[in-house]
Amino acid sequence: MKKILLKTLLGVSLAISSLAALAADRSTLNDFFTKVNTMQAQFTQEVYDEGGRLRQKSQGVVFLSRPGRFSWEYRSPEAHRIVADGRNVWVHDVELDQVTVKPMSQALSAAPVGLLLNKQPVEKQFRVTELEPSGGLAWFNLIPHRRDSDFTAMDLGVSDRGIQEMILRDKFGQETKIRFNGMSLNPNIPPTRFQFKPPAGVDVIGRPS
Repeated sequence: MKKILLKTLLGVSLAISSLAALAADRSTLNDFFTKVNTMQAQFTQEVYDEGGRLRQKSQGVVFLSRPGRFSWEYRSPEAHRIVADGRNVWVHDVELDQVTVKPMSQALSAAPVGLLLNKQPVEKQFRVTELEPSGGLAWFNLIPHRRDSDFTAMDLGVSDRGIQEMILRDKFGQETKIRFNGMSLNPNIPPTRFQFKPPAGVDVIGRPS
């Protein structure tokens, strides 16, 4: 009888511990969306096609300032920069010597970080489902309430340091995996980081709003 009672108490204790850990991870997730004003991190990005084949791997650095501004900067294998200045999204393809500009409402899917721009409780922006922990991270599946992005769903891997990984799925069946390194939350980022002026001589497609 004592063994049964001990096993029962142990099971209850483990269940309570698991629920407490899940609640803490959920709190960390919500804090990221409600308390973080700026973010800076290095990233590695992998893009897989609908058949699961790796099509592209790149690295760079990202800067985020809520609401509405980010700079998603690819450093390798080719230089490429995407800047949201609060009104427009600028895409600078250095190799092609070309800049494309669109209003933000039309171009937020240009960079995965576009889904993280709003400073609102996570449940107001997404339908959230808890997933099984993996790789030392708590995982959550987020489906946007608004369907105006190419990305249809996003999995976020969370630790006590914030969001560490993103997995995004788009309407074309592609999957984009992002791993963040050296993330800094609420750093002081100069406003000039989110300004963009097309270099002299480049082709500019579109007009800023």
